[in-house]
Amino acid sequence: MMSIFHLLDANGTPVEVNVDEVLAIRPTSNGPEFHTKQGVFYYPTTLEEFQALLGETGFERLDRGNLVNMAHAKSFDKKSRKVYFEDPWTSGSFFATVSEANTHKVMHLVQEDKSSYQTSPKGLFWSRNRT
Repeated sequence: MMSIFHLLDANGTPVEVNVDEVLAIRPTSNGPEFHTKQGVFYYPTTLEEFQALLGETGFERLDRGNLVNMAHAKSFDKKSRKVYFEDPWTSGSFFATVSEANTHKVMHLVQEDKSSYQTSPKGLFWSRNRT
């Protein structure tokens, strides 16, 4: 069974590198370098690099301090701008913050508060007396 590393090339482009092709791994101040006969590849070390690597698999940058797997995002609280990974959520639920600029990415998760809607005691449409 072959194992595959998901790494970045020198241009920051995601690539798959077979573990059998790795000649050596060197630690550097910018993270490990994976040396192969085809060149040197890099493990992502910043959120921007992880986003480049994982963006196509559904990860979204919702705030400067997170990268969220949108497949697991279940609800969004507009007031606190937090996305939750369970629905319903509680005060102890794990969440990720959402910047104002990125709220459009999670608005589809907003749960309508059913208790705020009440049926009108009168008909919804008024009728005119026709003469």
